[in-house]
Amino acid sequence: MKMRSLKPVYFNGTVQTEGSEFETLEQHGRELIRKGYAECVSEDTPAEQAEQAEQAKKRTGKK
Repeated sequence: MKMRSLKPVYFNGTVQTEGSEFETLEQHGRELIRKGYAECVSEDTPAEQAEQAEQAKKRTGKK
Protein backbone atom coordinates (compact mmCIF):
# COMPACT_ATOMS: atom_id res chain seq x y z
CA MET A 1 0.00 0.00 0.00
CA LYS A 2 1.48 3.33 -1.04
CA MET A 3 1.09 6.02 1.61
CA ARG A 4 1.74 9.74 2.06
CA SER A 5 2.55 10.88 5.58
CA LEU A 6 0.42 13.63 7.13
CA LYS A 7 2.52 13.76 10.33
CA PRO A 8 6.09 12.59 10.99
CA VAL A 9 6.10 8.78 11.08
CA TYR A 10 9.01 6.57 12.16
CA PHE A 11 9.11 3.79 9.58
CA ASN A 12 11.88 1.44 8.41
CA GLY A 13 14.49 3.11 10.59
CA THR A 14 13.85 6.64 9.30
CA VAL A 15 11.39 9.42 9.98
CA GLN A 16 8.96 10.00 7.13
CA THR A 17 8.25 13.74 7.19
CA GLU A 18 4.96 15.34 6.17
CA GLY A 19 4.25 14.78 2.49
CA SER A 20 6.78 12.00 1.96
CA GLU A 21 5.58 8.83 0.23
CA PHE A 22 6.40 5.30 1.32
CA GLU A 23 5.23 1.73 0.79
CA THR A 24 3.89 -0.41 3.64
CA LEU A 25 1.76 -3.47 4.27
CA GLU A 26 -2.04 -3.23 4.04
CA GLN A 27 -2.70 -3.66 7.78
CA HIS A 28 -0.06 -1.11 8.80
CA GLY A 29 -1.39 1.34 6.21
CA ARG A 30 -4.96 1.03 7.51
CA GLU A 31 -3.71 1.64 11.05
CA LEU A 32 -1.81 4.77 10.00
CA ILE A 33 -4.91 6.08 8.21
CA ARG A 34 -7.12 5.34 11.23
CA LYS A 35 -4.73 7.22 13.53
CA GLY A 36 -4.46 10.17 11.13
CA TYR A 37 -0.75 9.77 10.41
CA ALA A 38 -1.02 9.04 6.69
CA GLU A 39 -3.27 8.80 3.66
CA CYS A 40 -3.37 6.27 0.85
CA VAL A 41 -2.05 7.57 -2.48
CA SER A 42 -1.99 4.43 -4.62
CA GLU A 43 -4.77 3.80 -7.08
CA ASP A 44 -6.24 0.31 -7.07
CA THR A 45 -5.50 -1.73 -10.16
CA PRO A 46 -8.52 -2.95 -12.17
CA ALA A 47 -8.00 -6.47 -10.79
CA GLU A 48 -8.07 -5.18 -7.22
CA GLN A 49 -11.20 -3.13 -7.96
CA ALA A 50 -12.98 -6.20 -9.36
CA GLU A 51 -11.98 -8.24 -6.31
CA GLN A 52 -13.22 -5.54 -3.93
CA ALA A 53 -16.54 -5.30 -5.81
CA GLU A 54 -16.97 -9.07 -5.57
CA GLN A 55 -16.27 -9.03 -1.84
CA ALA A 56 -18.78 -6.21 -1.36
CA LYS A 57 -21.42 -8.21 -3.20
CA LYS A 58 -20.78 -11.23 -0.96
CA ARG A 59 -21.19 -9.09 2.16
CA THR A 60 -24.50 -7.60 1.01
CA GLY A 61 -25.83 -10.89 -0.38
CA LYS A 62 -26.16 -9.59 -3.94
CA LYS A 63 -25.31 -11.73 -6.94
